[in-house]
Amino acid sequence: MIELEFFSRKANNELLIYQMIQFSPEDPWRLLLEGELLGSMEKSEGTWRQVSGTDFSPSFLSELAAFIDQQNFNHLPLALTSRWGNLIHKVIIKSDREYLVVCKADISFRSFEGIFSKFVSGLLKDEWSVTFQVFNHDFSDDFTVQAKPTVRQKNKTGWDQQLS
Repeated sequence: MIELEFFSRKANNELLIYQMIQFSPEDPWRLLLEGELLGSMEKSEGTWRQVSGTDFSPSFLSELAAFIDQQNFNHLPLALTSRWGNLIHKVIIKSDREYLVVCKADISFRSFEGIFSKFVSGLLKDEWSVTFQVFNHDFSDDFTVQAKPTVRQKNKTGWDQQLS
């Protein structure tokens, strides 16, 4: 499940906090305000559309869609396959905290485990840890990595210092 908070201001400057929930990648996004379901929306063939509920204005639907599209969980699969394209066949989003990774055939799976475990944290942009369950090409072997995002802090000399 993925849960996001979307902030919007009404004309009178009142702040509204919407909850956006997607139970699984195949499900539409549900929009709630103060616990009340307002409607749902989904992206099909690159286009966002509302599938149920009170009609959202086109501009509001566009704002919601842009907000979802900007989230890091949407970009992480591409970042993984860009970094290790010759090793990774597919990345599947289970939630914003859990991904399945399927490797290509004819790779050194144990070598990849060491490389992936060491460097995947550098690709994380959100502040929470993420679990990657990685499978070889025929699902006969796997490993799990609990990755925490890399946190950087400026030290007194101005150089970045990596915290663990």
